[in-house]
Amino acid sequence: MKFDSIKSRLVLMTLICVVGMGMLVVSQHYFTQRLIELNQQRNLLLRMGQDLLQMRRHEKDFLMRHQQEYFQLFIERSESFSTRLNQLTPLISDYDMPMSQLGNLAEGLDEYQQLFQQVVALQTKIGLTPTSGLLGQMINTEGELLSQSYFDVGSNALIQLDGARLAIRDFQLTRNNYYATLAVQSIELLAQERNAGKSEQVNELLSVYKETVRALAIAHQTLGLTHNEGLVGRFRRQAHNVEQQLTLIDNALQPIIENQEQKVKIYSISIAVLTSVLLILILVKSFATFHRAFSNFVMFFYRCKRQYQRMDPRKLGFAEFKSLAELANEMVESRQAIEERLAVVEAELAQKQRKSETS
Repeated sequence: MKFDSIKSRLVLMTLICVVGMGMLVVSQHYFTQRLIELNQQRNLLLRMGQDLLQMRRHEKDFLMRHQQEYFQLFIERSESFSTRLNQLTPLISDYDMPMSQLGNLAEGLDEYQQLFQQVVALQTKIGLTPTSGLLGQMINTEGELLSQSYFDVGSNALIQLDGARLAIRDFQLTRNNYYATLAVQSIELLAQERNAGKSEQVNELLSVYKETVRALAIAHQTLGLTHNEGLVGRFRRQAHNVEQQLTLIDNALQPIIENQEQKVKIYSISIAVLTSVLLILILVKSFATFHRAFSNFVMFFYRCKRQYQRMDPRKLGFAEFKSLAELANEMVESRQAIEERLAVVEAELAQKQRKSETS
């Protein structure tokens, strides 16, 4: 198709506008979808961060109050975290993000859950209430010992037993191994004493009491005498590790979002500029061609007043003007032919008139 007519030029400009707008709409739709997906990932990460904060809250509530309901809440939040992590995995795979980060996060969360379950199990063994676990067993044993006549009020055995009990309470308050050792040594001294009023049942109870106190001390040491030691320390470090891994994924996602936003701007501006440049070039060229053709027509009619002149259609850019030029040339030729015939007729009449005058 030759674009040498006004109609074809208009069709071409319309086609360029339609194609340009179509490309703009398609690119906007494509990048908008990409940005929506990235924002969905960002929202998932924010939700996962909230889940992790709630998990930390429930863990601290459990360690402070020793209630199983906080462990159940922790499990529910960890399941929600895992569900969102599974939703995030296929979205992340579409972009240039290392999948190892998600793998590390999943492994870190699993270890975090396992450590907390170990903490809960050990705390349950120690005792969630004063009457359960090793604590309950120790208190029951103390009650049975105090019910023995060997530990009557004012007796030396009672003083020694009270010293051991006081050392145990000091250990529970301060988490200082010195008091645990002191309590065990005091109980051993009581057990080693030989006294006529001391029954075999007392010896058995003291043996049970000593083993219970020793098991309680070991359990507390395993759990952690400070917040940076034992299972509690490992648990806290793993929680911080999960937080850092989540932050790394969020930091890796931010440049991708910014890159997509930059691409939207670049593609949109490029398409708009390219379309505008093409339209301007066609308009300028069409205007120049139209102006030249119109000027040729004006000069043609001006010269035709004084002389016969034909137009060269090849110099008129648009096909419509070429057709008009051909019609104008035919008109000039027709007029010239008529005037030539009139001149011949006038010459013949003049000759006949002269002949009639001479005769």
